[in-house]
Amino acid sequence: TLILGTDDGVWRRESGASTRVALAGKRVIHVAASAGTVIAAVRREGVYRVDGEGADPLWEGDARSCAVAPDGTLYVGSEPAMVFRSTNDGDSWTRLDAIDALPTRDAWTFPPPPHEPHVLSIDFPAGRSEDVLAGVEVGGVIRSQDGGDAWTELNAGLYEDVHSVRPDPSRPTWLFAITGGGFYASEDGGGSWERRMEGMERGYTIGLSVSPDRAGELLVTAGRRPPGVESGVYASSDRGQSWDAAGGAGLPDSFDRAPVPLLTTDGAWLGADDGALYHAASVAGPWELLERLPASINAMTAGGSPSSVMH
Repeated sequence: TLILGTDDGVWRRESGASTRVALAGKRVIHVAASAGTVIAAVRREGVYRVDGEGADPLWEGDARSCAVAPDGTLYVGSEPAMVFRSTNDGDSWTRLDAIDALPTRDAWTFPPPPHEPHVLSIDFPAGRSEDVLAGVEVGGVIRSQDGGDAWTELNAGLYEDVHSVRPDPSRPTWLFAITGGGFYASEDGGGSWERRMEGMERGYTIGLSVSPDRAGELLVTAGRRPPGVESGVYASSDRGQSWDAAGGAGLPDSFDRAPVPLLTTDGAWLGADDGALYHAASVAGPWELLERLPASINAMTAGGSPSSVMH
């Protein structure tokens, strides 16, 4: 089952077809799913729980990302940059105030007014619910290993305009980040970062997915300039040491806006701003256009790490 966040609500794809299931008319910028729980973020509005009957509000505020930990704990990333946690299925929420005390917190920003940074991704290295990894635009990567009560910054060598940071499920110490200055990899749990761009012609990386079962396999979408304009699709099987362009094998050579990449156990997916949904058995292609939804696709998940291209 594939869950899609679009400019016209949340859609579910199963049995070869997609159906809108909730939040019609709302611009859903992030979706997350785990063990039957599906949540969706709507900018400046909040986070909703999605089920077969529609959607119920869970958290109110300017949501920019959301996540469901393996143990069912819910997380929301917001603007201004903060992470909120619920351990009781969304009945109450805790603001994780330790983030305010991080050494560079006062310097976090965002270029356009009102210059507020935001948390664009939340994930869980090695599938450990208490190990929380978050990406901040513009502030870098932060990590908590006690469920969010204490945090550290992991920005040595990293361009801190982070659009998403994801762990490799197969290698707990491998972390990958996409930024406004390119793709970065860490092989020591975020202790240090290396920029890796060989073969990637576009530098504004905006979409990232890591294979759930093939160590070091990555799918990235990148534009020539913000916010992901004139984008291409790039694949790597060696932790980003080298990249191959995926376009031309059933895909357009360029997308007006960066498509959403997603790697699952049954192949690779791309969701585009014209509603097109593509699939390939592997990142090498060829790609097939499966269907075209009547709204832009902004986010996708299949129950593992989610993927989004929205700021």
